[in-house]
Amino acid sequence: MSHDIPTTPQPDPAETIMAAVAHGMNGQPEKATPLLEPFIAGGPVTAVGLCAALAEMSAMGPRQQLPEGGVFGLLVLNAADGTRADINDLPAGIRFAAQFSTAWGNGDRDTAYDLFHALVMPGTEEAAEAFADGVRALFDMAVASCNEMTGRTT
Repeated sequence: MSHDIPTTPQPDPAETIMAAVAHGMNGQPEKATPLLEPFIAGGPVTAVGLCAALAEMSAMGPRQQLPEGGVFGLLVLNAADGTRADINDLPAGIRFAAQFSTAWGNGDRDTAYDLFHALVMPGTEEAAEAFADGVRALFDMAVASCNEMTGRTT
């Protein structure tokens, strides 16, 4: 049975976020933008809620693979040569997504919220661009994780 994926925000925020991720899983991430924009435009509470939902989706499958008492770590590798890199060398939005998703995946909500506030509180154009990059990275991680859990490839 085929179901149409919504292209407009739904009454239930979870359904809206799931629809956005489903579009990403179908190789149409551009259809996710109008679904995610209201969360960002809604202010810090809905924006951090979006980040949390995306981080939870990206951690859900891998969390099941952790040994009892295990936690997520954060390892940054240079894509060119595979050597270790410094997290501080990443662009602010990508660094935020990596650190936020790691903290969230480990259940460290306070650190995740602190990372969010540190990124967006300057209220500058640069902070807004970094936040947009961070949300996109969290979205891409959620899509990749959901694709992996379902055995899908795009």
